[in-house]
Amino acid sequence: MDINELNEVVGGVGNWQQYAKGSYVNYGQYIVYTVVGGDVLSGIAIRFGVTVQQICQWNNIKNPDQIQINQKLTIYPTILR
Repeated sequence: MDINELNEVVGGVGNWQQYAKGSYVNYGQYIVYTVVGGDVLSGIAIRFGVTVQQICQWNNIKNPDQIQINQKLTIYPTILR
């Protein structure tokens, strides 16, 4: 993850909670995250220790600025919070 991604989330790494409030189900090697209002991909990426680019690749997302409430995202996290 590069510094530009961290800077996209105001306040840096410590405020991922503000930008990634959705719930997830743990399936072992991957999770399925459900997007809620206020979520942004950079916050979700920080929460799970991955990059926005990885989330886009895993979920065939063309525009990272257009995620939808209740959208399910498959993520292969390096951390779980």
